[in-house]
Amino acid sequence: MKTVGFFHKIAQGGRNWRLALAAVVLAGMFLRGAVMARGFNVLEDPDNYLKLAHSLIEGRGFSLKGRATAYRPPLYPIVLAPLVGCLGIHLPWGVAALHLLLGGATIVATAWTSLRWGLSPLRSLVAAAIVAADPVLVSQARMVMTETLAAFLIAATLFATTKPGYRGALLGGLGFGLGTLCRPSILPAAILTALAAVIVGPGNPSSRIGRGVLLALTTFAMLVPWAWRNAHLLGEPIWTTTHGGYTLALANNSVYYDDVLNGPPGAVWSGSNQHRWFVETNKSVAGLGEPAADRRLRAAAMAMLVKRPRDFFRASLARLGRFWGIAPAGAVYSRGLRLVTAFWTLPLWIALLRGLLRRDLWTWPQIAAALAILALSAVHSVYWTDLRMRAPIVPAIALVAVAGTFKEGKISGSARR
Repeated sequence: MKTVGFFHKIAQGGRNWRLALAAVVLAGMFLRGAVMARGFNVLEDPDNYLKLAHSLIEGRGFSLKGRATAYRPPLYPIVLAPLVGCLGIHLPWGVAALHLLLGGATIVATAWTSLRWGLSPLRSLVAAAIVAADPVLVSQARMVMTETLAAFLIAATLFATTKPGYRGALLGGLGFGLGTLCRPSILPAAILTALAAVIVGPGNPSSRIGRGVLLALTTFAMLVPWAWRNAHLLGEPIWTTTHGGYTLALANNSVYYDDVLNGPPGAVWSGSNQHRWFVETNKSVAGLGEPAADRRLRAAAMAMLVKRPRDFFRASLARLGRFWGIAPAGAVYSRGLRLVTAFWTLPLWIALLRGLLRRDLWTWPQIAAALAILALSAVHSVYWTDLRMRAPIVPAIALVAVAGTFKEGKISGSARR
C-alpha cells in the first residue's frame, strides 16, 4: 500500500515529482559515469574533434594538418575548445563532466516535453527513465563524439516546439540549426518539421505559414556563418560538411556489397578488402580540395544506384536493420551485452510502434518527434550506418513510446494553440 501511495503522490506532480525526476537524472548520470570509468584517462577521439578544438584554441581556426577543413561539423569542437584551453592534462575530467551534464539535461528536457504534450507526471518519468538508461545513448557518453550533444539538442528542440506561437518556431529553429551544426543528419528533420508546422500546426492558415517559415528561416540562419566561412576559405558555401560523399560511398560500393551484403549472415566489413578500398578511395581523391573530393565520392556512390539498383535497395534495407537493430553486432560485442540490449530494446520498439500508430501523435507539436525519427531513419538507410547512429533520437523515441502507452484519451499538449 505504501508503494501505491508513493506512485500516487508522484502522479500528482509537484515536489514529489521533482524529487523523483532528480533521482532519475542521478541514476542516468551514474550509468554514464560507470561507462566512462572504463579507460577513463584515454579519450577516444576517432573523428578528430579534439584536434579541431586544439586548432581553434591555438588560433588556427577549423583546420587539420595545416589546412582549413569542413570535414566535420563545427559545433562540438566549439563546445570542447574551452575545455581544451583550460584543463590541459585534466581534459578527461572536463569531457566527462560535459557529457554528464548534457546527459542530465537531456533527461530533464525529455520529462518537460512529455508534460507539455499533456502526458501524466508518472509517464513523463518513464520517458525520462528511458533516456537515462538507454544502452546505446549511455554507451556513447564515453566517446568524444557528437551523439551526446546531439541527443541533448534534439530533446531541447522538441521542448522548444511545444512553446505556443512564434516563440516556439523561433526557439525550434534555433535548436534545429544548432543540431545541424552538430550532426548534419538533423537538417531533414528540421525541414519536415517546418512543413508540418504549415500543414498541421495550430491556428489559421496565415499563422501556420508564418510559424513554418520562421522555423525554417531560423534554422538556415544558424548555418549562414558556417557557410560563409566555407565559401571564404574553401571556395564554396558548404552548409553542412564535406563528409557526406565519403559516408555515402562507404555504404555504397562494390567491395562492401560483395563482402557484407552478399557475404555470410552477420558479416561486419573489415579486413584486407576494406583496407584496399580505403587506399584506392584515398588515391582517387588525392590532390582534390574537400568540396571536389566530396562531389567525386558522392558521384561514385550514386553510380552504384544506377549500376546495381537491386543491391542498393537491399543494402538500404540492411542499413535500416542495423539502425533499428535490437542488439549490436555479434561479431564485435559479447553475447551477454547483446542479450541485455535486446531485452531492453524489444519492448521499447513495441511501445514505439504503438505510439507511431496513434493518430494524435501526428498533430502539432508531437509530430516533430515522429518526424525526427523518420527523417534520421531515411538518412541512415542511404548513408553509412550502425547502431550508435540512432543515439541522437533516443529522446524522441522515448516520448513517442510513452505516448503509445497513454490510454486516457487524446494527447492534449499545451502548445497546441
